[in-house]
Amino acid sequence: MYTPRMVNRMVRVVYVSVVVFAIGSCVSSQNRWETDVEPWLNEVFENDIMEFEHADREQGYPTGEVLFIGSSSIKLWETLERDFAPLPVVNRGFGGSQTPEVLAVFDRIVVPRAPRVIVYYCGDNDIGLGTTDARGAADGFISFDQEARRLWPEVEVIYIPIKPSLARWESWDEMDTANSIVEAYCADTDGAWYADTVSPTLLGDGTPDPAIFLGDGLHLNPEGYRRWVDVVRPMVQRSWDR
Repeated sequence: MYTPRMVNRMVRVVYVSVVVFAIGSCVSSQNRWETDVEPWLNEVFENDIMEFEHADREQGYPTGEVLFIGSSSIKLWETLERDFAPLPVVNRGFGGSQTPEVLAVFDRIVVPRAPRVIVYYCGDNDIGLGTTDARGAADGFISFDQEARRLWPEVEVIYIPIKPSLARWESWDEMDTANSIVEAYCADTDGAWYADTVSPTLLGDGTPDPAIFLGDGLHLNPEGYRRWVDVVRPMVQRSWDR
């Protein structure tokens, strides 16, 4: 039996599917990053990015891995290697990042690894901190995916949707809209995949399950990551096998 929230979401997905189809590609030939904000890098993150670059040099620029990129939900994923073993994974999350910042360091921390599979989580801070709206956050991912696809036509990119959280519940409608836009894009794009990590983290009334969060009500605890892994791990494996 469908709940009102499920019906509303299905209507929203149909609507944004029409919008995505109507606007076509979100990256023009004149501008590789066509979002509402030009890519830039906050100096706060520069040390993290330099550490990634140093690690790449030390490791001899390994390629063909599963690259996880995004904000703190990626950075704090301490069990990542164990959760996806024996697949070769690399964590390129930097906490507090927003989509323009991820785009800004694409050439520095994504391109050198030439990944076979990419897992992306970002947009939480864009909307949660009021920097942009649903369209801006979604366009950030779409720009990222299309640039990756331009460089590596066979790459598989998995989008982990912006999570509903206790701390940012007031922003959930906008976040859910961003997720719906990306879901529609993935449905229409070969090699781009939407991982429904939202459903397993909600209670029956459609609100976030407090059992999956740290004390800040924003970041996931081990149980939260376990629920993510249940969804994302099979998708990564299928993408890897393809």
